Amino acid sequence: MPLQSMTGYARILRTSKLAQYQIEMRSVNSKNLNLNIRLPRLYAFLEAEIHKILSQVIKRGKVDFSINIKIISDELSSIEINEELAKDFYYSLDQLRKSVGISDPLPFDVILTNPDIVSQSFNEDSEKLILDDLKPVLMEALQQLKQMRLEEGQNLEQELLDYLDQIMEINEEIQDEAVGLKQYYRDRMKENLEEFLLEIDKNYAEDRLEYELALLAEKADINEEIDRIKSHCSQMLKLVKSSGENDTVGTKLVFYCQELGREFNTIGSKNKLKSISSHVIDAKSIVNSIKEQVYNIQ
Repeated sequence: MPLQSMTGYARILRTSKLAQYQIEMRSVNSKNLNLNIRLPRLYAFLEAEIHKILSQVIKRGKVDFSINIKIISDELSSIEINEELAKDFYYSLDQLRKSVGISDPLPFDVILTNPDIVSQSFNEDSEKLILDDLKPVLMEALQQLKQMRLEEGQNLEQELLDYLDQIMEINEEIQDEAVGLKQYYRDRMKENLEEFLLEIDKNYAEDRLEYELALLAEKADINEEIDRIKSHCSQMLKLVKSSGENDTVGTKLVFYCQELGREFNTIGSKNKLKSISSHVIDAKSIVNSIKEQVYNIQ
């Protein structure tokens, strides 16, 4: 299975024998899973189950979920009318009408503007029927969202593979030029110390020079960084190609990006050759491009 992006959208409208459902979902990148579920107050009993189902399918990302439900069956809900409140509400508005000099009679349906007058509710059996009826619609919406995230993920996968190829190519070029870096430091050290040491003692000078050169060569050695970059790239390739088996691939890729950046920074601090500096700059730019992509991977 290809990589899955955290960017996606789904919208469906379905009608069953019980109700009509309209679901809309939008997802964007986020460090963790952040679900924002909006539904009418009457259907608050659905929220916990919707949250559970969404979190089973979606592992990372900020998801905005909204649903509208229109009940078709008359047998599912019961309606209660607060008659006392309706009378008081209507009477108060009618008195206000008269006090401001409006001659037209107050329409009766004005009482519907007060949400506390007419209330609709479901018993436990009705809630279960609605939930069971909703589940296949919800799964269809999730599949639609997942499909878009997979399509986006395919594009990300190819970009990541191209970037990793570029990083490995640059790393090989740095490795080829690393011999020149050691020789550069040897020449500079020899130039700076040879004349001074010869004035002290010839035998001591040769031994001391070789000792100093060995120390400097060790400090300037970048082979460990080069090897770690190879290893990080290899691990990233495995993650990208086996992403369908790993729910946290995005988080791991972010970690390896940080490690790549650290290794190239270390090479940059040890290096004095313009050619290697140029490679490090190019590599860090590519690593930043990879970061931008992996932050959007589930």
